[in-house]
Amino acid sequence: MPGLIPPHGGRLNERLVQGAEREALLHQAQRLPAITLRESEASDLELLAIGALSPLTGFLRQADYDAVVERMRLADETLWPVPIVLSLDDAQADQIREGMDLALRDPDGRILGVLQEPELYPYNKGVEAKLVFGAIDRDHPGVDRIFSQGPFHLGGAVQVLNLPERSDFLSYRMTPRRTRQEFERRGWEWVAGFQAAGPIHRAHEYLLRCALEVVDGLLIQPLLGVAADWEFPDAVLVRSCEVLAERYLPSDRVVIGIPPAGSRRGAFAREELFQAILRQNYGCSHAITGRDSGGLGRLPGVTDPPTAFRRISRAQLGITPLAFDNAFYCVGCGGMATAKTCPHPATERRLLSATALREMLAQGQLPPPELTRPEIADLLKQVPAAG
Repeated sequence: MPGLIPPHGGRLNERLVQGAEREALLHQAQRLPAITLRESEASDLELLAIGALSPLTGFLRQADYDAVVERMRLADETLWPVPIVLSLDDAQADQIREGMDLALRDPDGRILGVLQEPELYPYNKGVEAKLVFGAIDRDHPGVDRIFSQGPFHLGGAVQVLNLPERSDFLSYRMTPRRTRQEFERRGWEWVAGFQAAGPIHRAHEYLLRCALEVVDGLLIQPLLGVAADWEFPDAVLVRSCEVLAERYLPSDRVVIGIPPAGSRRGAFAREELFQAILRQNYGCSHAITGRDSGGLGRLPGVTDPPTAFRRISRAQLGITPLAFDNAFYCVGCGGMATAKTCPHPATERRLLSATALREMLAQGQLPPPELTRPEIADLLKQVPAAG
Protein backbone atom coordinates (compact mmCIF):
# COMPACT_ATOMS: atom_id res chain seq x y z
CA MET A 1 0.00 0.00 0.00
CA PRO A 2 1.56 3.32 -1.08
CA GLY A 3 0.38 5.13 2.05
CA LEU A 4 -0.50 8.77 2.61
CA ILE A 5 0.70 11.57 0.40
CA PRO A 6 4.04 13.00 1.64
CA PRO A 7 4.06 16.53 3.07
CA HIS A 8 4.87 19.45 0.79
CA GLY A 9 8.63 19.38 0.32
CA GLY A 10 8.91 15.73 1.33
CA ARG A 11 8.72 15.72 5.15
CA LEU A 12 7.00 17.38 8.09
CA ASN A 13 9.24 20.19 9.31
CA GLU A 14 8.09 20.63 12.91
CA ARG A 15 9.75 23.50 14.77
CA LEU A 16 8.48 22.72 18.27
CA VAL A 17 11.38 22.06 20.69
CA GLN A 18 10.84 19.74 23.65
CA GLY A 19 12.65 18.19 26.59
CA ALA A 20 16.03 19.36 27.88
CA GLU A 21 16.72 21.39 24.73
CA ARG A 22 13.52 23.36 25.33
CA GLU A 23 14.43 24.09 28.93
CA ALA A 24 17.86 25.37 27.93
CA LEU A 25 16.47 27.55 25.15
CA LEU A 26 13.73 28.91 27.40
CA HIS A 27 16.35 29.97 29.94
CA GLN A 28 18.38 31.62 27.17
CA ALA A 29 15.31 33.34 25.66
CA GLN A 30 14.54 35.12 28.92
CA ARG A 31 17.74 37.15 28.46
CA LEU A 32 17.23 37.95 24.76
CA PRO A 33 15.74 41.13 23.32
CA ALA A 34 12.15 40.42 22.38
CA ILE A 35 9.40 41.37 19.96
CA THR A 36 5.70 40.93 20.59
CA LEU A 37 3.69 38.99 18.01
CA ARG A 38 0.29 39.97 16.71
CA GLU A 39 -2.43 37.33 16.91
CA SER A 40 -2.04 36.40 13.24
CA GLU A 41 1.74 36.11 13.63
CA ALA A 42 1.32 33.88 16.69
CA SER A 43 -0.98 31.65 14.61
CA ASP A 44 1.69 31.44 11.91
CA LEU A 45 4.25 30.54 14.57
CA GLU A 46 1.97 27.74 15.77
CA LEU A 47 1.58 26.49 12.19
CA LEU A 48 5.38 26.43 11.90
CA ALA A 49 5.67 24.62 15.23
CA ILE A 50 3.41 21.73 14.22
CA GLY A 51 4.72 21.36 10.66
CA ALA A 52 1.60 22.67 8.91
CA LEU A 53 3.76 25.13 6.93
CA SER A 54 6.27 22.51 5.79
CA PRO A 55 8.82 22.90 4.29
CA LEU A 56 9.27 26.33 5.93
CA THR A 57 11.60 26.52 8.93
CA GLY A 58 10.56 30.03 9.95
CA PHE A 59 9.49 33.44 8.73
CA LEU A 60 10.67 34.30 5.23
CA ARG A 61 14.01 35.97 4.68
CA GLN A 62 14.24 38.55 1.89
CA ALA A 63 15.32 36.22 -0.92
CA ASP A 64 12.42 33.89 -0.20
CA TYR A 65 9.97 36.78 0.34
CA ASP A 66 10.85 38.40 -2.99
CA ALA A 67 10.51 35.09 -4.85
CA VAL A 68 7.16 34.30 -3.20
CA VAL A 69 5.64 37.71 -3.94
CA GLU A 70 6.91 37.84 -7.52
CA ARG A 71 6.43 34.24 -8.71
CA MET A 72 4.92 32.11 -5.92
CA ARG A 73 8.15 30.23 -5.32
CA LEU A 74 10.75 30.08 -2.57
CA ALA A 75 14.29 31.01 -3.58
CA ASP A 76 15.02 27.31 -4.18
CA GLU A 77 12.01 27.18 -6.59
CA THR A 78 9.75 25.21 -4.23
CA LEU A 79 6.13 26.24 -4.78
CA TRP A 80 4.96 28.62 -2.06
CA PRO A 81 2.13 31.11 -2.73
CA VAL A 82 1.92 33.56 0.21
CA PRO A 83 4.41 35.47 2.39
CA ILE A 84 4.82 34.20 5.96
CA VAL A 85 6.50 37.15 7.66
CA LEU A 86 6.83 39.25 10.77
CA SER A 87 6.17 42.97 10.25
CA LEU A 88 7.83 45.75 12.27
CA ASP A 89 7.34 49.48 12.52
CA ASP A 90 10.23 51.97 12.54
CA ALA A 91 10.61 52.00 16.33
CA GLN A 92 10.74 48.20 16.50
CA ALA A 93 13.16 48.02 13.59
CA ASP A 94 15.55 50.43 15.31
CA GLN A 95 15.93 47.90 18.15
CA ILE A 96 16.93 45.01 15.88
CA ARG A 97 20.56 43.95 15.63
CA GLU A 98 20.88 41.62 12.67
CA GLY A 99 22.35 38.26 13.55
CA MET A 100 21.31 38.53 17.22
CA ASP A 101 18.64 36.00 18.21
CA LEU A 102 15.30 37.40 19.38
CA ALA A 103 12.70 36.08 21.79
CA LEU A 104 9.15 35.96 20.42
CA ARG A 105 6.50 36.82 22.98
CA ASP A 106 2.70 36.99 23.00
CA PRO A 107 0.90 40.19 24.10
CA ASP A 108 0.93 38.94 27.72
CA GLY A 109 4.73 38.63 27.67
CA ARG A 110 4.81 34.83 27.52
CA ILE A 111 7.78 33.49 25.56
CA LEU A 112 6.61 31.54 22.52
CA GLY A 113 9.92 30.92 20.77
CA VAL A 114 13.22 32.18 19.45
CA LEU A 115 13.92 33.77 16.06
CA GLN A 116 17.40 32.75 14.98
CA GLU A 117 19.80 35.14 13.22
CA PRO A 118 17.00 37.46 12.07
CA GLU A 119 17.17 39.38 8.82
CA LEU A 120 15.48 42.81 8.68
CA TYR A 121 14.45 44.19 5.29
CA PRO A 122 12.12 46.84 3.82
CA TYR A 123 9.36 45.90 1.40
CA ASN A 124 6.96 47.60 -0.99
CA LYS A 125 3.43 47.46 0.41
CA GLY A 126 1.78 48.30 -2.89
CA VAL A 127 3.65 45.59 -4.75
CA GLU A 128 2.83 42.96 -2.12
CA ALA A 129 -0.85 43.96 -2.07
CA LYS A 130 -1.19 43.93 -5.85
CA LEU A 131 0.65 40.68 -6.48
CA VAL A 132 -0.65 38.70 -3.48
CA PHE A 133 -4.22 39.99 -3.25
CA GLY A 134 -4.71 41.27 -6.79
CA ALA A 135 -5.85 44.62 -5.41
CA ILE A 136 -4.67 47.90 -3.89
CA ASP A 137 -8.05 49.05 -2.56
CA ARG A 138 -7.95 49.33 1.24
CA ASP A 139 -11.57 48.24 1.44
CA HIS A 140 -10.11 44.78 0.79
CA PRO A 141 -9.27 43.31 4.26
CA GLY A 142 -5.99 41.77 3.17
CA VAL A 143 -4.81 44.96 1.49
CA ASP A 144 -5.79 47.03 4.52
CA ARG A 145 -3.79 44.69 6.76
CA ILE A 146 -0.67 45.20 4.62
CA PHE A 147 -0.98 48.99 4.62
CA SER A 148 -1.70 49.06 8.37
CA GLN A 149 1.47 47.21 9.33
CA GLY A 150 5.02 48.52 9.59
CA PRO A 151 7.41 49.12 6.67
CA PHE A 152 9.84 46.31 7.55
CA HIS A 153 9.71 42.52 7.51
CA LEU A 154 11.76 40.26 9.75
CA GLY A 155 12.74 36.75 8.73
CA GLY A 156 14.64 33.83 10.16
CA ALA A 157 14.34 30.25 11.37
CA VAL A 158 12.31 29.69 14.53
CA GLN A 159 12.49 27.37 17.47
CA VAL A 160 9.13 27.20 19.19
CA LEU A 161 9.10 26.72 22.96
CA ASN A 162 5.45 27.25 23.87
CA LEU A 163 2.28 27.01 21.82
CA PRO A 164 -0.44 29.64 22.23
CA GLU A 165 -2.71 28.73 25.12
CA ARG A 166 -6.13 27.44 24.05
CA SER A 167 -9.09 26.17 26.05
CA ASP A 168 -11.78 25.52 23.42
CA PHE A 169 -12.46 22.55 21.14
CA LEU A 170 -9.32 20.80 22.38
CA SER A 171 -10.35 17.36 21.09
CA TYR A 172 -10.47 18.75 17.55
CA ARG A 173 -7.16 20.65 17.62
CA MET A 174 -5.13 18.05 15.78
CA THR A 175 -1.59 18.56 14.48
CA PRO A 176 -0.60 17.27 11.04
CA ARG A 177 1.27 14.37 12.66
CA ARG A 178 -1.71 13.36 14.80
CA THR A 179 -4.11 13.76 11.87
CA ARG A 180 -1.94 11.56 9.66
CA GLN A 181 -1.81 8.94 12.43
CA GLU A 182 -5.63 8.98 12.58
CA PHE A 183 -5.89 8.49 8.82
CA GLU A 184 -3.47 5.57 9.01
CA ARG A 185 -5.40 4.05 11.91
CA ARG A 186 -8.53 4.14 9.76
CA GLY A 187 -6.70 2.64 6.80
CA TRP A 188 -7.22 5.71 4.62
CA GLU A 189 -4.93 6.56 1.72
CA TRP A 190 -6.99 9.03 -0.30
CA VAL A 191 -8.42 11.85 1.81
CA ALA A 192 -10.22 14.99 0.65
CA GLY A 193 -9.68 18.13 2.73
CA PHE A 194 -12.27 20.88 3.05
CA GLN A 195 -12.00 24.27 4.78
CA ALA A 196 -15.29 25.35 6.36
CA ALA A 197 -15.18 29.17 6.44
CA GLY A 198 -18.86 29.40 7.41
CA PRO A 199 -21.62 27.13 8.72
CA ILE A 200 -22.11 24.04 6.56
CA HIS A 201 -25.04 24.34 4.15
CA ARG A 202 -26.47 22.04 1.49
CA ALA A 203 -24.09 23.23 -1.23
CA HIS A 204 -21.13 22.25 0.97
CA GLU A 205 -22.81 18.94 1.72
CA TYR A 206 -23.23 18.26 -2.00
CA LEU A 207 -19.53 18.87 -2.67
CA LEU A 208 -18.52 16.64 0.24
CA ARG A 209 -20.80 13.84 -0.95
CA CYS A 210 -19.31 14.07 -4.44
CA ALA A 211 -15.81 13.89 -2.97
CA LEU A 212 -16.69 10.83 -0.88
CA GLU A 213 -17.42 8.94 -4.10
CA VAL A 214 -13.72 9.03 -5.03
CA VAL A 215 -11.79 9.10 -1.70
CA ASP A 216 -11.59 7.01 1.45
CA GLY A 217 -12.51 9.79 3.86
CA LEU A 218 -12.96 13.50 4.52
CA LEU A 219 -11.06 15.99 6.67
CA ILE A 220 -13.30 18.96 7.51
CA GLN A 221 -11.37 21.89 9.00
CA PRO A 222 -13.47 24.73 10.44
CA LEU A 223 -11.69 28.07 10.09
CA LEU A 224 -11.87 29.69 13.53
CA GLY A 225 -10.60 32.93 14.99
CA VAL A 226 -10.17 34.97 11.80
CA ALA A 227 -10.80 38.62 12.62
CA ALA A 228 -13.46 40.36 10.55
CA ASP A 229 -16.22 42.90 11.04
CA TRP A 230 -18.80 40.12 11.29
CA GLU A 231 -18.16 36.41 11.55
CA PHE A 232 -20.14 33.37 12.52
CA PRO A 233 -19.49 32.37 16.15
CA ASP A 234 -16.95 29.58 16.43
CA ALA A 235 -19.38 27.34 18.33
CA VAL A 236 -21.96 27.63 15.55
CA LEU A 237 -19.41 26.81 12.89
CA VAL A 238 -18.05 23.77 14.73
CA ARG A 239 -21.50 22.46 15.64
CA SER A 240 -22.64 22.73 12.01
CA CYS A 241 -19.74 20.46 11.04
CA GLU A 242 -20.66 18.02 13.81
CA VAL A 243 -24.31 17.91 12.68
CA LEU A 244 -23.27 17.09 9.15
CA ALA A 245 -20.86 14.36 10.27
CA GLU A 246 -23.28 12.85 12.78
CA ARG A 247 -26.51 12.89 10.78
CA TYR A 248 -25.96 13.37 7.07
CA LEU A 249 -22.62 11.73 6.19
CA PRO A 250 -21.17 8.34 7.20
CA SER A 251 -19.50 9.32 10.47
CA ASP A 252 -16.76 6.70 10.10
CA ARG A 253 -15.59 8.47 6.94
CA VAL A 254 -15.28 11.98 8.41
CA VAL A 255 -12.63 13.56 10.63
CA ILE A 256 -13.11 17.07 12.01
CA GLY A 257 -9.88 18.86 12.85
CA ILE A 258 -9.31 22.50 13.78
CA PRO A 259 -6.01 24.03 12.62
CA PRO A 260 -4.56 27.30 13.85
CA ALA A 261 -6.01 30.15 11.79
CA GLY A 262 -3.88 30.17 8.68
CA SER A 263 -6.00 31.94 6.10
CA ARG A 264 -4.87 34.75 3.79
CA ARG A 265 -8.51 35.46 3.06
CA GLY A 266 -9.13 37.33 -0.16
CA ALA A 267 -5.89 36.22 -1.82
CA PHE A 268 -8.09 34.02 -4.03
CA ALA A 269 -5.76 32.11 -6.40
CA ARG A 270 -2.87 32.16 -3.93
CA GLU A 271 -5.21 31.36 -1.04
CA GLU A 272 -6.44 28.27 -2.88
CA LEU A 273 -2.88 27.04 -3.33
CA PHE A 274 -1.94 27.89 0.26
CA GLN A 275 -4.91 25.99 1.66
CA ALA A 276 -4.13 23.04 -0.61
CA ILE A 277 -0.56 22.90 0.74
CA LEU A 278 -1.88 22.99 4.31
CA ARG A 279 -4.30 20.15 3.51
CA GLN A 280 -1.43 18.15 1.99
CA ASN A 281 0.68 18.63 5.11
CA TYR A 282 -2.24 17.30 7.14
CA GLY A 283 -2.26 14.16 4.97
CA CYS A 284 -4.92 14.99 2.37
CA SER A 285 -4.44 13.68 -1.17
CA HIS A 286 -7.24 15.89 -2.54
CA ALA A 287 -8.30 19.48 -1.87
CA ILE A 288 -11.94 20.52 -2.28
CA THR A 289 -12.13 24.04 -3.62
CA GLY A 290 -14.84 26.30 -5.01
CA ARG A 291 -15.55 29.76 -6.32
CA ASP A 292 -15.84 31.41 -2.89
CA SER A 293 -13.73 29.06 -0.77
CA GLY A 294 -12.76 31.87 1.60
CA GLY A 295 -16.37 32.83 2.20
CA LEU A 296 -15.85 36.50 1.40
CA GLY A 297 -17.60 36.82 -1.95
CA ARG A 298 -16.61 39.57 -4.37
CA LEU A 299 -13.99 41.94 -2.97
CA PRO A 300 -13.12 45.42 -4.23
CA GLY A 301 -10.34 45.80 -6.77
CA VAL A 302 -9.61 42.07 -7.18
CA THR A 303 -8.43 41.16 -10.66
CA ASP A 304 -6.92 37.70 -10.08
CA PRO A 305 -9.53 34.95 -10.62
CA PRO A 306 -9.36 31.74 -8.54
CA THR A 307 -7.86 29.56 -11.28
CA ALA A 308 -4.42 28.94 -9.81
CA PHE A 309 -4.58 25.14 -9.97
CA ARG A 310 -4.72 25.25 -13.76
CA ARG A 311 -1.37 27.03 -13.85
CA ILE A 312 0.48 24.66 -11.49
CA SER A 313 1.71 21.22 -12.49
CA ARG A 314 0.90 18.17 -10.38
CA ALA A 315 4.62 17.62 -9.81
CA GLN A 316 4.92 21.07 -8.22
CA LEU A 317 1.82 20.85 -6.03
CA GLY A 318 1.42 17.18 -5.17
CA ILE A 319 -2.15 17.31 -3.89
CA THR A 320 -4.99 16.83 -6.39
CA PRO A 321 -7.59 19.63 -6.62
CA LEU A 322 -11.29 18.80 -6.64
CA ALA A 323 -12.46 22.08 -8.16
CA PHE A 324 -16.23 22.57 -8.14
CA ASP A 325 -18.50 25.22 -9.57
CA ASN A 326 -20.97 26.84 -7.19
CA ALA A 327 -23.58 24.30 -6.15
CA PHE A 328 -27.26 25.25 -5.88
CA TYR A 329 -30.67 23.75 -5.35
CA CYS A 330 -32.52 23.36 -8.64
CA VAL A 331 -36.31 23.21 -8.61
CA GLY A 332 -36.32 21.48 -11.98
CA CYS A 333 -33.76 18.85 -10.94
CA GLY A 334 -35.36 18.44 -7.52
CA GLY A 335 -31.98 18.50 -5.80
CA MET A 336 -28.51 19.97 -5.61
CA ALA A 337 -26.54 20.51 -8.81
CA THR A 338 -23.97 22.75 -10.50
CA ALA A 339 -24.01 24.51 -13.86
CA LYS A 340 -22.10 21.53 -15.26
CA THR A 341 -24.88 19.07 -14.38
CA CYS A 342 -28.08 21.15 -14.43
CA PRO A 343 -29.93 21.89 -17.72
CA HIS A 344 -32.45 24.31 -16.22
CA PRO A 345 -32.50 28.12 -16.40
CA ALA A 346 -31.26 30.41 -13.64
CA THR A 347 -34.84 31.15 -12.56
CA GLU A 348 -35.07 27.61 -11.17
CA ARG A 349 -31.80 27.75 -9.24
CA ARG A 350 -31.55 28.65 -5.52
CA LEU A 351 -28.03 29.74 -4.51
CA LEU A 352 -26.56 29.98 -1.01
CA SER A 353 -22.98 30.99 -0.19
CA ALA A 354 -21.49 32.06 3.12
CA THR A 355 -21.68 35.63 1.80
CA ALA A 356 -25.36 35.32 0.88
CA LEU A 357 -26.06 33.66 4.23
CA ARG A 358 -24.65 36.68 6.06
CA GLU A 359 -26.92 38.96 4.07
CA MET A 360 -29.95 36.77 4.77
CA LEU A 361 -29.29 36.70 8.52
CA ALA A 362 -28.73 40.46 8.57
CA GLN A 363 -32.30 40.81 7.27
CA GLY A 364 -33.64 38.53 10.00
CA GLN A 365 -34.27 35.61 7.63
CA LEU A 366 -33.31 31.94 7.92
CA PRO A 367 -32.43 29.86 4.85
CA PRO A 368 -35.09 27.41 3.61
CA PRO A 369 -34.65 23.64 4.13
CA GLU A 370 -33.60 23.01 0.53
CA LEU A 371 -30.52 25.18 1.22
CA THR A 372 -29.72 24.39 4.88
CA ARG A 373 -30.47 21.40 7.09
CA PRO A 374 -33.06 22.33 9.76
CA GLU A 375 -30.71 21.57 12.66
CA ILE A 376 -28.17 23.98 11.21
CA ALA A 377 -30.81 26.61 10.49
CA ASP A 378 -31.69 26.46 14.19
CA LEU A 379 -28.04 27.10 15.05
CA LEU A 380 -28.04 30.20 12.86
CA LYS A 381 -30.61 31.82 15.16
CA GLN A 382 -27.65 32.33 17.54
CA VAL A 383 -25.82 34.51 15.02
CA PRO A 384 -26.02 38.21 15.97
CA ALA A 385 -26.97 40.69 13.28
CA ALA A 386 -24.16 42.55 11.57
CA GLY A 387 -23.34 46.09 12.54
